[in-house]
Amino acid sequence: MIHEEKTQTTCVLRLFGAPLWAVQQAVQQTGLAAQCRGRGAEVLAALQAETPAALSKARKALADRFAAELYGEGEMTLVHAAVQALETHHRLLICCDADAGTLLEARMETVAGAEKVFDFGAMSYADAKVREKLSAKVCRVKGGPVPAKLTRVRAAQRLVGADFAAGCLERAEDTVLFLGSRKGCWVRTVANADTPALWLLDMIRRAASGLPQAAGTIWQKYGRAIPADALTAQRLPDKPEPDAPTAAPRKRHRVRNALIFLLILALAAFAAAWYYTGGDLTALPQQLQSLGADSLPHAGAKLI
Repeated sequence: MIHEEKTQTTCVLRLFGAPLWAVQQAVQQTGLAAQCRGRGAEVLAALQAETPAALSKARKALADRFAAELYGEGEMTLVHAAVQALETHHRLLICCDADAGTLLEARMETVAGAEKVFDFGAMSYADAKVREKLSAKVCRVKGGPVPAKLTRVRAAQRLVGADFAAGCLERAEDTVLFLGSRKGCWVRTVANADTPALWLLDMIRRAASGLPQAAGTIWQKYGRAIPADALTAQRLPDKPEPDAPTAAPRKRHRVRNALIFLLILALAAFAAAWYYTGGDLTALPQQLQSLGADSLPHAGAKLI
């Protein structure tokens, strides 16, 4: 949403999956007056410029910087963005279980046109025949609920012929989210306090648009075990990574210390040579021949 008030032009950008501090830093670099607010993994950035051209330039810079995270402007919501992505790219979404359906249906039923891209369970888990076939596939799977859920996602996607099949595994403190395609599945574990439904909608939006998933979401090929770290709740970084210029002085400091150490060794060797030759370094080869190896001072020995 863009509107002009006297000489001011404003807009509100909506992002999901970008740390608040990262958005704040990027907004500051545009030079515009702005306010950023975060709600969980969602960030709203309100920009204000004196001319439409300045606003357009800033918006483009942020869109380039957060190509995958920026999902809309103004009153656009994440569920609207997910439905829009599915419709634009002609993708069909289903759920493989009622738990995933509970996360999505109540949100998507309020969006006009959602029935074109989401079956609301009619062709998948809510259909008795499909549900029976899915249960038959899962009952033979060993290894616990996670491999079983991954198998169910794959089976649902193949049985229905949808582009994406969503599933979730609810646990005491977190929820494991699955979004399966033809070749594999995206997996992310989200703390229950971080609104798993929004994360699943964001995974759907990115997958439908061909965008990279948020950091912490893994791509898992079917038939392979899911890494243990993918089953731990992932959070966005709450502070920036150390800048490269900070690490450079430390590297130079280590190199300097190494050079000083080598210089000390060289001076010690020279002092030892001076001692054994009585100040005449040209006689050092003859002295070494007349001395046994044990006669030479060991490292750290005191010279007198």
